[in-house]
Amino acid sequence: MGQVTLEKKDRMAVITLNRPEKQNALTASARQELFTILKEIDGNNQIRAAIITGAGDAFAAGADIRAMESYSIEDAVQSSRQGSTLFLFLENMPIPVIAAINGWALGGGLELALACDIRICSPNAKFGQPEVKVGILPGYGANIRLPRTIGIPRAKEMIYFGKIITAAEAETMGLVTRVIPREQLMQTALDMAEQLARGPASIALAKQAINSVMDLDMDRALAVSSRLYGDAYKTRDAREGIRAYLEKRPPVFQGN
Repeated sequence: MGQVTLEKKDRMAVITLNRPEKQNALTASARQELFTILKEIDGNNQIRAAIITGAGDAFAAGADIRAMESYSIEDAVQSSRQGSTLFLFLENMPIPVIAAINGWALGGGLELALACDIRICSPNAKFGQPEVKVGILPGYGANIRLPRTIGIPRAKEMIYFGKIITAAEAETMGLVTRVIPREQLMQTALDMAEQLARGPASIALAKQAINSVMDLDMDRALAVSSRLYGDAYKTRDAREGIRAYLEKRPPVFQGN
């Protein structure tokens, strides 16, 4: 069995980081396995929502520090580029992705969670970017995504001090949207993913509308939003949703 596993359920994909004895550390091979799985999902139009979680008591406790000891400068740059490319691909996938964070999410593990659309966690989860404690900095995008998620001052404090925060603190900051009892975490994630998977094609357009305007000025952002709003009307789901509303019945969306 590999370091990352994939299970398909109806229109959902459940991806599990599966190296619990190493707290699901994101080795180069684990990142490559994850990338391969994400590309497989991206090419499957039957999959309409995904969950990423970790086996055991951790989501992902960062990178493989022992492997990093022998890095040259070129190795470090290559590793950063590999991780950044992987997480950018994840972030830009049209389907919504839920991170079900069941424990430690540190370093690259938190960077992975930040690239997901929705983050929920169990009360025992811990979050941090502790790279400065070994003399480096986040390499896979946290310097960009974390400030956008929790604000620049809080992100700087977490990154500069290598600060570890609790699930409750993460919820207060908006880093996660819900803290769920551990025994209910995966079922909650599955329920959310099922609802998304049965939703309309406009969910993918909404994701695109949010992600694609982050660095645009308001005029251009609104122009992109209007174009995507118009694209929604090209879908069968829009016609079905409007018709169902007028007929006072639940809509039956097909994702197209």
